[in-house]
Amino acid sequence: MICMDAFEFPPPTPSDLGDQEIARESDALDGVRVALLVTGGIAAMKTPFLARSLRRHGANVTAFCTDEALRYVAQDALAWSTTSPVITKLSACAEHLSDDAPFDVYLVAPATAASIGRMAHGIAEGAVGATLAAAIGRMEQGRAKVLVAPTMHGSMHNSILVKALRELHDIGVRIITPRDAYGKHNLPDDSVLVAEVCDAVASLRLRR
Repeated sequence: MICMDAFEFPPPTPSDLGDQEIARESDALDGVRVALLVTGGIAAMKTPFLARSLRRHGANVTAFCTDEALRYVAQDALAWSTTSPVITKLSACAEHLSDDAPFDVYLVAPATAASIGRMAHGIAEGAVGATLAAAIGRMEQGRAKVLVAPTMHGSMHNSILVKALRELHDIGVRIITPRDAYGKHNLPDDSVLVAEVCDAVASLRLRR
């Protein structure tokens, strides 16, 4: 029998951090602007945690989402975790170009087979597609890095997908090795993705 008099539910330990603030782990990404491009795979539900992991190392993160992605992750959750509005549509502000505050790194996570195919063929539709077209242009000019984290069921691993990824790799896009588990290419742990972004930033800084 449980004695109700013994029940305790203490308050959390006080903290100086505000609701959206994060505890910093390093300054590896201080001043780095990251465009987090979220496409319509189930792994999209993990992206608010990924955004906060990037921020723990100093990154300024803006999320761009396809309509399909918003089936799996709440727009409010991404806005809260990035502390920035989520970009879902092209507007007169031309967020996909971000000329006033250009992005250093574009991270497509998760990257579906459909988004990889469109990217490889230069199909620049919607906020994410147009942003990726600009991202590749900036990458080819040596001003940004583009990283892609493929995630999909093993049955979708076919020659068309491999060809598209090879074409992206050959022009300089960094393909992040998926986490292989249960017959699927899964999104790597946040620590792996953050390390990939840090490596890309270090490479970019060496070129400047």
